[in-house]
Amino acid sequence: MVEKSTIRRAIWVSVCFLFTLTIPCQSAENTETYDLDNGLTVILKENHASPMVASIIFIKSGSKYESDYENGITHFLEHLLFDGTANLTREELDHSIRRLGGYINAFTRKEMTAYFVLMPKHYIDYGLTVQADMLFNSVFPEQELAKERQVVIEEINQSMDNPEYAAETFFSQKAYAGTDYDRTVLGYREFIENIPREAIIDYWKRYYVPGNMTALIIGDFEPMAMKHMVAATFGGAIGTSVAPDSSLTDPGNESVAEPSIRSNEFTGQAVFDTLAPVTTTHIDFSIAAPHFSDPDYLAFDLMSQYLSMDDISPLKKALTSGDSALATEVSVGLVTHEEFSRLEISVLTDKPENREVILRTVTDQLASLGNYTADPETIEGIKTSVKCDNIYYAEKLHYYGFIIAPMMMSAGWDFLQSYPERLSEIHWSQCQAVAKKWLATPDFVATVVRPMDETGTEPFRPTGLGADIIAAYFDTAQFAGLDSAAVYPLAYPQTDSVSLDLDDRAEYYREVLANGMTVIIKSSPDSRVFAMNVLGKNRTANEPENKEGITDFVNHCLEKGTVTRNARELSRDLARIGASVTLYDNPWIPYDDRYTTRRFSFLKFETIDEFAEKGFHLFSEMLLFPSFDSSEVENVRRSLMGSLGRKTAKPRDVARDLFFATMFEGSDYGRTITGTARSIGSIGIDDIREHHHRFYAPENLILTIGTNQPVAKVKSWVDRMYGRLTPAGMTYDSAAAPQMIPERRVNKYPMESEQIALYLGCPLPGAGSGEAAAIKVATSILSERLYLNLREKQGLAYSVGAGTVLDKHFGWQYSVISTAADNYQRALDGIVLQIDKLKLDGPTAEEIYSARNQLWGSLSRAKLSRINQAYYLAVDEYLGLGLGHDQEYLNALAVVTVSDIRRVMARYFMTDFYVLAAAGKVQ
Repeated sequence: MVEKSTIRRAIWVSVCFLFTLTIPCQSAENTETYDLDNGLTVILKENHASPMVASIIFIKSGSKYESDYENGITHFLEHLLFDGTANLTREELDHSIRRLGGYINAFTRKEMTAYFVLMPKHYIDYGLTVQADMLFNSVFPEQELAKERQVVIEEINQSMDNPEYAAETFFSQKAYAGTDYDRTVLGYREFIENIPREAIIDYWKRYYVPGNMTALIIGDFEPMAMKHMVAATFGGAIGTSVAPDSSLTDPGNESVAEPSIRSNEFTGQAVFDTLAPVTTTHIDFSIAAPHFSDPDYLAFDLMSQYLSMDDISPLKKALTSGDSALATEVSVGLVTHEEFSRLEISVLTDKPENREVILRTVTDQLASLGNYTADPETIEGIKTSVKCDNIYYAEKLHYYGFIIAPMMMSAGWDFLQSYPERLSEIHWSQCQAVAKKWLATPDFVATVVRPMDETGTEPFRPTGLGADIIAAYFDTAQFAGLDSAAVYPLAYPQTDSVSLDLDDRAEYYREVLANGMTVIIKSSPDSRVFAMNVLGKNRTANEPENKEGITDFVNHCLEKGTVTRNARELSRDLARIGASVTLYDNPWIPYDDRYTTRRFSFLKFETIDEFAEKGFHLFSEMLLFPSFDSSEVENVRRSLMGSLGRKTAKPRDVARDLFFATMFEGSDYGRTITGTARSIGSIGIDDIREHHHRFYAPENLILTIGTNQPVAKVKSWVDRMYGRLTPAGMTYDSAAAPQMIPERRVNKYPMESEQIALYLGCPLPGAGSGEAAAIKVATSILSERLYLNLREKQGLAYSVGAGTVLDKHFGWQYSVISTAADNYQRALDGIVLQIDKLKLDGPTAEEIYSARNQLWGSLSRAKLSRINQAYYLAVDEYLGLGLGHDQEYLNALAVVTVSDIRRVMARYFMTDFYVLAAAGKVQ
């Protein structure tokens, strides 16, 4: 229910923070901002591309607002608000949203906390009511505290198992020392174990008041009706601002001051060096930069975006180019806080002996920027991308709020509104001027974190205040004697029976070209985005022996130049049309791998309608005519090797690969998607060229396009570009189904980690099975039960659930949990028990109803954006499901019965014979 991501700081800065700056409001015409009488700020943003609405409530409450004796309270409170209100129990709260096809979640950052719902537009009034109930009527039941403490501790443990956690924490503590940004968001175990209920309620009462909140509502709604709905739901809540200390003031007092935030503007240059349990050497800079209100800010920002561009940035080229490159990865981003800004640069290297040279290279490159002449076309491309990114992310509704959150809470909505036009007026000469001013002799803090060695030096390990200190503090701390008894009156709206229907007015065209390539075009006027997806069929089944990961290797190389454009020119030309290209999983973004599979490869491309034809040809050139330059290939290899090293340090990733290796022992799906250090090291340029020629031949491809252009027009582009391609004439393999499991297969991989990850599962039939809908419903019910019993009742894990993958001719189901090593047997027994109970007792009618609606809602969420619509069109074609499958699937869901669930559970969800993979502190 409440998933939050610990995202690697530097990559988040360079990728997602760029999007933060590049997603202001699309236009004034479809946005309205106003305040309710109680101080709640409301932003309404219309987007009618899908019949869904998202409501995101932002609270100025994050780790920067905490005291040293509150570090982790904001994040803990976020969890606790899902444990029940004066009107709904914990189960009712989450279940009521899901049964209406909605999605509810929350996340915490250093500068804010956000709670969001995504609902079919007919039920957004119910979603808003749930939000208001949580924010103002939570009851914090005593019996839930112990469980939630354990859940948060497991989340902390999961974060600590990230091999980069120590480097991130060391950097944050040094770079932000003397500020309120040096505290972690998650907090630490000793604090979570000892904070009393009254301290939590006191913090909640101080910060969760309307004047400290902003509501962003985006999606398919009528503005006047929404304004009435918001006023009726939130307008009666009292309070205008937050008190500055641990005692409450009158909640209706409009003059209450905000807490004072420490802001340390450092001077000079400092470098801190340490050892830690990391897999590669991290060198991170935090450099003083202009405040967002400073006239220098926009020019500095444009310069930082230029520095962040792969294949163009002089800084990145100096560090990653050449046969003896200093670094494997470099990221650059401007971090904008409410009080100050920082330019952050993160460098990864597998050669710690290079650290002095890297430090010097970074400072030298920054110092030279005052005289550096940037490519004018690339600068204009950055400005175009700023405007296009807004359009892409606005299609994703709730994700839009996730992306803009930090900048909106730091600089404000008005700043975001004006940002694109103001940035478009900046010239590179202004960037040169601010570079001379800020970077000729920059003020910075840099940290170097190296892997542990054999010297016996004590490594850095993140810690907080000791348990005795925390307990002693709370023994004497005085609170206002508040409870959560006061109830904000709410009237929950009546909800009609959910109808599982799709409103799809698009025009579709499908053709198999003479060369074997399948083409599908979807044309509809509801989006400005032009999207393309290329699917390469049977991924791991068609990788050469001992060359695992070669498809991923090829995909990384596709963005490194074509036969007519080198890497720099390609990057420039993509920026000029504001293109967004996704060719592989970003290992730094959690859950980004949801689209990455052993079944097929995907290549995604987006631009806006005015650049549709240019974008079509540019992306096609990337796919069909890559250069595979030898130096670029080696740069890619170094980066892949670094990613593999980090992946093998995460129990969940290791357990997942172990599950596939065991389930598909000796067959194609037993291979890893990203390969191994040995396989990636053995792949040469000739191997890459041959695999590209074979795997991305027309007969192995499915091309899907989403557009508002006429089908005939786009079809003419396809014919000219792809119709003339010659088939490779190859024989392609398909993956073999897993063997039926006559016994338990248990595979364990020992690791030094805080947690242990378990994957348990069995084979299933394929996507075309008449039992597919029943299997999906059964899995949804099982996942809900695992979550309710193992997480919500027992507190065994931060994340637990079940999933199903249905391939063309076979499939598999799995249950997964990450928990403390001591909980291994308890977690395993808990999963088995819930499977057996569902098999023996069967589901309730309400569980089936809720699961059907949840699957309908999940389908709607998955296809919010045009690029995802293109992606899933390709997946359905690969599975042989046809263009009308969505409605067929919903029709099948609607007739699933209790006996259907009993049958598929008994037939496929085995508890005597199964595959079990475990990684972590296993015996």
